Amino acid sequence: MPRSASSTLSIDDRLVIAAALDRILYDDPDRFAAEDARTVRRLVPYARSSWLRLGFRAETKGPSMRGEGAGGVGDVHMDGDKKVVEGGVGESTVWRCGQYKITNHGGDLEIWQVMSDEFAEHPKGARLEFDPRGEPERLTFFQPRDIELRIPFTSFAIGVRLGGWQDWKQADGHTPG
Repeated sequence: MPRSASSTLSIDDRLVIAAALDRILYDDPDRFAAEDARTVRRLVPYARSSWLRLGFRAETKGPSMRGEGAGGVGDVHMDGDKKVVEGGVGESTVWRCGQYKITNHGGDLEIWQVMSDEFAEHPKGARLEFDPRGEPERLTFFQPRDIELRIPFTSFAIGVRLGGWQDWKQADGHTPG
């Protein structure tokens, strides 16, 4: 039975979840134990999520400077400071368990390594999916698709990252179909 969104996770629950996720993600390249998936889903509180979730990241770079024949140094080039702004809409409650950030959306559990997210250069995210009866079905991994839109007659470009999930592993006892 799922807990309410206002629940908290004890340190013991977090350790059990992290250990089960380690086994799910790393023990076998093709399968994972359904019982571990059930345990994680039972312990992580359900968080209501909106029908639309959007995240954004904007990067700007300040002006750069170049100097030629600087005394004792030679040619010098200094890049401007990079500023990054991130945000999101429709985000759900995220729980930290060991090296993982996890959200229970009901039909799936979204799992990210702590120092990674959708915008990382090499994102490390997975989704543990359940069938309509609540039984563990499969594990997918995040595979982004990047699109760059150039604005004509300017030096500006807009990058768009579309999220996609690719098949990875099946739960023990579950046959794909």
